[in-house]
This record gives sequence, structure tokens and C-alpha cells, in this order.
Amino acid sequence: MSRQQSIRTRVMLALMLMTLAPLGLATLLSMVMDLTLMRDHMLRDLQVLAQVVGENCVSALVFDDPETARRQLATLEREYQIREALLYDAAGREVARWQREAADLDDPRTAGLHRLLATRVRVDYRMRFDDRPVGHILIHARLDELNRQLAQYLWIAGLFALLTLAAALALALRLQRRLSDPILALAEQSRVISGEETFAARIRDPGAGPELATLVQGFNAVLDAVEHRESELAQRADALDLANRRLRRLAIEMALVEETERARLAGELHDSPMQKLALAQMQVDAAGRERDAESEQMLATGLELLREGISELRSLQFELSPPVLHQRGLPAALEWLAANARVRWGIPIHCVIGADTPPLGRDLSVILFRAARELVYNLIKHARATRGEIRLTGTAAGLELRVEDDGIGFDTDGDGAPGSPAAGFGLYSLRERVALLGGSLSVEALAPGTRVSIRLPVTVLGEFPKGRRPPAPHSDQGDARP
Repeated sequence: MSRQQSIRTRVMLALMLMTLAPLGLATLLSMVMDLTLMRDHMLRDLQVLAQVVGENCVSALVFDDPETARRQLATLEREYQIREALLYDAAGREVARWQREAADLDDPRTAGLHRLLATRVRVDYRMRFDDRPVGHILIHARLDELNRQLAQYLWIAGLFALLTLAAALALALRLQRRLSDPILALAEQSRVISGEETFAARIRDPGAGPELATLVQGFNAVLDAVEHRESELAQRADALDLANRRLRRLAIEMALVEETERARLAGELHDSPMQKLALAQMQVDAAGRERDAESEQMLATGLELLREGISELRSLQFELSPPVLHQRGLPAALEWLAANARVRWGIPIHCVIGADTPPLGRDLSVILFRAARELVYNLIKHARATRGEIRLTGTAAGLELRVEDDGIGFDTDGDGAPGSPAAGFGLYSLRERVALLGGSLSVEALAPGTRVSIRLPVTVLGEFPKGRRPPAPHSDQGDARP
């Protein structure tokens, strides 16, 4: 309640001050200008009077007649504001003097007022006869009329100030109710909103003028913005939660894929190379027990099986982790991937390495090689393609890896999620992994075929160190080609 009263008091004082200050200033300026004009008029009258009396005293100065001069000065007695008049000759000697009885130019009771209004004046008029100076007259006067006029003005101004104060007080009381009451209602509504911690409530227009209506509209706009911000934060929290769920699902799927790949590798090692090596061992053992033509044939067959098994194991090892990737970098590894596809599956794949391709570190090279290998395997197993192309180029925006084929293609409007007709989990998983790196994966339908492009921005390239090449694993296997 004290805060409300304080607002009302301030509004009332402000309105009264706004009303009284201009009126008081206007009254003061009017009074000063009126007194100034009145003083100038009285001073001009004294100057004219000094000129008239001075010219009448010229003959008395020429003929050295002090008595005539005193009579001329005595005519000034009719002017009540004149206190003293003196007549001097050309040499500066006093010829005649007239002084009002009981005249006092320095009344101690009104000395300060005289200094403020400059009521004490001195008029000096110099006379000439035949173009030569004969003397001058000096008049001392006190403009008491200014004091009386000032007192009258003060009485009128005081009465006018009281009337104005009463009118301003009545107007201020009316206006403060019109201005402060809606503001106090706005403050009360704000307190309610902050206490309930809800932004759904809105304040109605108090109908107190366009200014307060604008204030209310601005307050409601702030509430709208806060409510919208709260909604955005909730949406972002939901999106973040969804992203976390997708990351967890991706981690699980990647673990399953890794386990599946290990099982596939174990099956391939057991079904083909290991069987051939076991059979070769049996052939060599049998040939070692008997020395005849048949044994020689069994020994030759065993050696051939051993060579085939070793070759298949070496090819499988190269596919899993080609030493050329660690020894010569990503461009050479992509060329090996294209050559291996031609040799193993009979599909010609052309590899193009752009001259502006930036140098890449080991980590990024491994990630991009695995992505390219997965796209090539999709090309071989699912696209029914007869040819393909791998292209690695550097751009102003970063790096682009592109794999395209002339296969059957698929609908690129799908979301690429696992189980959708648009793509299998491999493409979806690859898209998610590229997104985690800060890059993007796009699929474009050709006629015929498909083009898959992986783009990494320059900022991502700068996060991976360059030139880090540890010793290649299994380096004892020689050349990186199968």
C-alpha cells in the first residue's frame, strides 16, 4: 500500500510541478519585463528634465549668476523622485545646489531592494554655449515608484499563485487517478503472474489513453515472447532427447553390426580358407607317407590348396584393414578398393582423385575409407550395377566423397531409416555417422543408377590432425594389392 501511495504522490507532485513551473516562470518574466520598461521610461523622463533645466541654467553660468541657477534648480522640487541637483561650471566648480529636505539616497530599510531594482540613478547633462562647454548639471534620483510597483506585483502574484495551486491540485488529483491507478493495476497483475509462474494470463486495456494502452500491449507482447521462448525450449529439449535416443539406438545397432561382421568373418574363414588348409594338410601328410606318382600328385594338389587358402586369407585381411591405407593414405586406398572390385567381382569401378584434395590424417582417412567401402559393397550386392565410380575432391567448402553406379537405384524421397523401402540400415547408419562428424550425406537418383555424396566442411577437417601415420598393421605381408 505504501508503494502505491508513493506512486500516487509522485504523479501528483509531478503534475503540480508541470503546471506551476510554467505559470510561475511566465509571471516572473512578465514582471521583470514590466519593471524594466517602467524604469527605462522614468529614466528617459529624468534625462529630458535634466536637459530642460540645464539649458535654462546656461545664462546663469555665462554671466556667473548663482542665484538664478539656484532658482532654476529649485524647479525640480515638483519631481518627487529627484533627491538632489548640482550645477558645475566648465572648470568643475560647484555653482549651485538644490537638495530636497530630509532627502536620503541610502535608506537602510530598502537598501537591498534598491540594489536589486537599481532604483538609485544619476543623470548628468553637459551644456554648451557657442560650441564651447560651459558646465554640466548632475541630478540624483531614487525611483521609489518601482518599489511600489514591485510590491503590487508581489501581492497579485501571490494571489494568482494560490488560485493556480488550488486549480493545479484539483487537476493533479484527477489526473493521478487516471494515470497511476492503471499502472498500479498493471503492477498487481505482474505480481500475480510472477507468483503463479504462469505466462498464460493477459492484461486487458484499462481504457486510460493510447499511452497506457501501448504499455499494456508491450507487456502482453513480452508475455507472448516469454511463452514462445518457453515453448521453443521445450521443443529443443524434446529434440535433444530424441537425438539421444537415436544415438543410443545407433550405438546398439553398430554393436550388432560389428558382431554380425565378426560372425561373417569367422564363417568365411571356416568355410573356405580353413577347409582348404585342412584338406591341404591331409594331402601333404598322405604324400609324405607314400612315395609314388599318386603321392606326388596329392602333394602338388595340397600345395595348390595351400596357395589358394593363403591368397584368400590375404585378400580377406586386405579387405578388413588394407595396409595401403596406413602406408600411402586415402587416395591410394580408394584406388585399391576400385581395383579389388574389378578383380574379385568383375565390376569395373573407376577411381578419380581430385588434384585439390587436401591431405588427410589417419583417423579421417579410416572413417572415409570405411564409408566408401560400405557404399561399394552396396553397389556390388544390391544395385545390380555394371560399372561404378569413386570420386574424392576438395572444394572451397571442404571435402566431398562421391560413389555412383548405373544400377537399379531406389526412391530417394524416403527417410533412409532402417526397414524403410528407401534404404537399408547400412545407408541410414552411414548417414548418422557422417552427421555425428558434422557432415552431410545426400542421395541422388540418376537415370539409371544412384549417386551418394558425403560432404565434410572445412571446420571438420581442421578437427582431425594431419600427417599422423603409425606403422601399418601386418606390414610383413608385403604389397597392399591382393
